[in-house]
Amino acid sequence: MAGEMVGCKDENSLPHSFGSRPWLFVMHGTRKRTCTFFDPINNSMEERILPEFLQGKACLGCYGEWILFSNELTRECFFLNTISFSKINIPPPSDSLDFISGTVSISSPPNTSNCVVVLICSSKTFLLVFSLGTTSWNKVPINYLNENMSSLMGASVIHNERLFALTSRDETLAIDVPSLARGCVEMTVINRLKLCPMSYYWFVFLVKCAGDLFSIALHSYGRGQLVTHVEVRRLELSSKGCNEMHWRRVQDIGDHTFFLSGNYGGSLPANMAWGAQCNCIYFPANMAIQILFGRPNPQLHLFTRERCWIGKATVGFSNKYTLEEDSLNSFGVAETKETDSTIIGKDDENKMVISRRWDELPIDLLELLLPRLSLVDCLRLPSVCKGWSYAKSSVQKGKVCPWLMHLPNLKYGSCKFFDPFYCKEYTLKSDALDAQDHLALRFSKGGWVVITEGNHRVFILNPFTAQIINLPSLDNYIFDGISFMSLPASPDFVVYGFSFQMYGEYVVISSWRPGEEEWVSHEFRSSSPFFPSSNNPVLFQGEFYCLGRKGELGVFNPEMESWNVLCKPEPILLVVPWYGDEYCHLLELNGELISVFKEDDIKKPIHLFKLNQSEMVWKKVEHLGDMTLFVDRRNSIAIPALEKKYVNRIYIPKFEGNRDSKKVIFYSMEDNRYHPCVQTHTVEEPVTCVWMEPNLHLHKS
Repeated sequence: MAGEMVGCKDENSLPHSFGSRPWLFVMHGTRKRTCTFFDPINNSMEERILPEFLQGKACLGCYGEWILFSNELTRECFFLNTISFSKINIPPPSDSLDFISGTVSISSPPNTSNCVVVLICSSKTFLLVFSLGTTSWNKVPINYLNENMSSLMGASVIHNERLFALTSRDETLAIDVPSLARGCVEMTVINRLKLCPMSYYWFVFLVKCAGDLFSIALHSYGRGQLVTHVEVRRLELSSKGCNEMHWRRVQDIGDHTFFLSGNYGGSLPANMAWGAQCNCIYFPANMAIQILFGRPNPQLHLFTRERCWIGKATVGFSNKYTLEEDSLNSFGVAETKETDSTIIGKDDENKMVISRRWDELPIDLLELLLPRLSLVDCLRLPSVCKGWSYAKSSVQKGKVCPWLMHLPNLKYGSCKFFDPFYCKEYTLKSDALDAQDHLALRFSKGGWVVITEGNHRVFILNPFTAQIINLPSLDNYIFDGISFMSLPASPDFVVYGFSFQMYGEYVVISSWRPGEEEWVSHEFRSSSPFFPSSNNPVLFQGEFYCLGRKGELGVFNPEMESWNVLCKPEPILLVVPWYGDEYCHLLELNGELISVFKEDDIKKPIHLFKLNQSEMVWKKVEHLGDMTLFVDRRNSIAIPALEKKYVNRIYIPKFEGNRDSKKVIFYSMEDNRYHPCVQTHTVEEPVTCVWMEPNLHLHKS
């Protein structure tokens, strides 16, 4: 199909290096006569005046050098060739809003007779299909979605004459495109994507690359927040037929570069991206902005309706998380050999050598040294002298700060610990962490960590003693919070899980005691809707206190088996914030309940409140005294400061710096600032992590 010429291309409307590298092309709609070009490689931008016929238009999709434009007001819809500036008009859908909220996939260039345009409307159960050469769009229902109470989610791509589209059930539909052109649906349902369960928001993209199809999931803890985790999968095609297609996780994308945003993705070999790094993914810093991608030859265009900038993340996780200061699994088990110490003293003329055994070092002196050593150095003591083997138990009586435990991406069978005071990271290998599905750290107390594998398995692990307690499997892990009555060694050890349902109107509280084969669950109705924070319940004076996202409190009494949403204290916030916009934490501090409210933005201050139990009101706290707090998405720990320089600090689970100089970020209540002073784009946060207090004591059943 030939295109109508709409004029000569104005070189002044394009950057000078346009066509030589990937570009981010920003349309501003009716607000401005200009468009903005972003160079994601050099992080530069240029403002250019749009040709008059493009002003007020929105970019909808691309194929090669062809871009699909639409105007919501005039209902004009056309393809534009960025090389020849030829134009092909097509009719708009019957509802122009479908275009604005939908995702467009194009089978082939619009100047070919077999071009099919498919519009997916998010949360719908039908497709809108247009075949070049016809005069209208065809509405094609997908009965499978209605039968399975599912809907389309937006991300789609046409690959090998199939439309691949994601559903609200994390399934992938592979629909035969020629069948759509005939008004029917011939499709295959591919297995569900098993996404990491710890993030509240994720964006999934489908990208064609070198004959393969990839799915890329970018995870974050909130809207427009830092991307914390990247999962890449390749579609595997079995020789048995289409029904055997499945997604398989991969650790890298080789010598290619991906460009992602909104519901769209594109790829280029790194040597064609003119400066882009191979094995890298480029994406906007704020994933709430919708961007469209195309692949003109040889340049790659990226489109958006709003202003944004491009960030990047390395896909090669093994290169990103390789900091291994020490291997913890060898501590305290190395062969010990008694050695002599050599003390050399020197006077004016003589040198004196005195040989003494290490086990002759006075015990009192050794006890004085322990609090000044890092936990790892304390664990090494038995390797120096057998007589010091008792130090392994003495360490627990010394000053040990919480460590940040996290799971390295794509490295099952090990975990990492970061010591925030010594700024060192350690790797621990554990058979208990050699999993087949996603692992998530849910809760920690007294050195024990609650971990889930996939959606069914739950276990409690002491990573330092390698002791494990397997809990009964769940049909589906839906706990909003989980906690203990006491540690596993105690006779009253009970695990409680809290699940809030029906928009906070009900809570299901499940319990498990050692020896029981199943969870015991009870349902309670809340006196008022309760929207829990991500923080786990806190055991306080024999009851579990749950903090709501506005600052209200819910209380569960395990002895009375009762649940109550308290009328007081009154909420701190007026409205319920979205997950990721603001986080609130609850913990016990010196016999009092403390709530911590912090926005995800590290430029915003942290606010602390203390519950006045006599008046049942939250009182503002300006100082922590001699205490240090450690808060993460799920857990909160308070300890007496190990040294004076650590007082009045709140440590959060975010890192700053590279692999050789990584530091945990903390907030100082002294100057109401985060330290070290960092830029948002240099901050890194593990996708699943928890502060935990190392516990070297063996639990005896």
